[in-house]
Amino acid sequence: MSAFHLQDLLVQAAAQFPERTFLFQNEIVITYAQAARKVDHLASGMLARGVRAGDRILIVMENRVELPLLTLAAIRIGAVFSVLTAQITAESFQRIVGQCEPALVVLEARRPELREGLQAAVVWLDGEPAARDHSYEAFEQGERTEIPLSGGGDALAFLVFTSGSTGMPRGVMLSHANVGFVTKAIMQRLNYQETDRLALLLPMSFDYGFYQIFYALMSGCAVFIGRPEMVGPELPRILARHEITIVPGVPTLFAGLIKMQSYRPAMLPHLRLLTNTGDHLPLPHIRQLQQLFAAARIFPMYGLTECKRVSILLPEEIDAHENSVGCALDGTEVWAESPEGQRLPPGEVGEFMVSGPNVSLGYWRAPEETSKRYRTLANGSRLLATGDYGAVDAEGFLHFHARSDFMIKHRGHRMSPVEIEEAACRSPRITAAGCIKDETQNTLCLFLACHGDQPDDAALFTELAQHLERAKLPDRLIYLAELPRTANQKVDRKALRALLTQEA
Repeated sequence: MSAFHLQDLLVQAAAQFPERTFLFQNEIVITYAQAARKVDHLASGMLARGVRAGDRILIVMENRVELPLLTLAAIRIGAVFSVLTAQITAESFQRIVGQCEPALVVLEARRPELREGLQAAVVWLDGEPAARDHSYEAFEQGERTEIPLSGGGDALAFLVFTSGSTGMPRGVMLSHANVGFVTKAIMQRLNYQETDRLALLLPMSFDYGFYQIFYALMSGCAVFIGRPEMVGPELPRILARHEITIVPGVPTLFAGLIKMQSYRPAMLPHLRLLTNTGDHLPLPHIRQLQQLFAAARIFPMYGLTECKRVSILLPEEIDAHENSVGCALDGTEVWAESPEGQRLPPGEVGEFMVSGPNVSLGYWRAPEETSKRYRTLANGSRLLATGDYGAVDAEGFLHFHARSDFMIKHRGHRMSPVEIEEAACRSPRITAAGCIKDETQNTLCLFLACHGDQPDDAALFTELAQHLERAKLPDRLIYLAELPRTANQKVDRKALRALLTQEA
């Protein structure tokens, strides 16, 4: 039996769903069969320009239909790709270039400054290439050649760059086997259908956004290529216009959807599935989504780039396990561990450890950081120390507390900002919350976004006191029109700290 290759997903989808829509954006509609042909031409173009199996390809662009086609072409020839945020700074880009030494870089015409100093060949979208560069159209319309299949199994498929503990970007290495296993395990619980229409509003540089392409290939559904800026007042109408059935999101996206749908409701009879990861979805928001979209199934999930998905809570489990993020994926194991390395009994809080085929290969060219987070067990399975804290109950349900970077020590207590933020979101007026500590003033600060008039502070403190211990009550409430977000649309706690610094 040959090793799994990600190319198999496209080959099988094109054979099973040839005339079904795969990707659509604006007036562009691409079927599965058309996508397979375009990918072959793009892959032939890459080979013609000297790109070979194992070479790195960097792609910097907004969400657009060309992006998944380029990544699938890289997979086709066994090259290792990485999708970078369209907002990347020139400095961060050069750091990644230095690490990857790419053979090919794909850029949009609006980012010409990223070309400076590059030794790699460049493919341009929407612009006239210089003499040594190429246009996307030349790749897509070029002659198709024989393409040898390379990679598969434990071979590296792509890199997802995250911020390292030193501030340097580090590339999480995902193999074909990693992605094949976790995609199948996730689909066993989410069960996308070929009749589904998915709204991809998260950036594809965010692995949660990009993996939607693999889920589509496995199920045959259609993917609407949207953009993060669509998550605003017109979002419900966009979902209605395109008859969207699936919305993968993060808490800020769902908070905005709740706000818009509460004030300017749109009929969304097709919506059947909402999935959340990237940050904790407050229980009050889950309840509001259930009220607004009674026919939709809501899946709170927990994961991190280093192993993609850790757990999924099924809709029918929410009432009995309100504060859980679900059970570990089938074929994996998760437990909480003490600082001394002992597996903790049910209910005790420790660092989550994950073992299974979903655990990635480590960090690109960073053996020291890899050794800190990854281990190999006696049975040969890889183990990931997540750096996240929580507990696993007697039934196997995970209860997430906080990522280690965000844990707060205040008034002699170690606490999770998630608990405080969730308590704030119980107020129907609060749409988003972000809790941080001002170390210079030794104060606990709670940033809030709300719809309508700003709540009375005293009344809100009274509400918070009903759900939080005295030591966890914030010292300050700070209201913003919107909370700052990262490129992946999560609440940006670093930006909140910066706001406090500016105050000082």
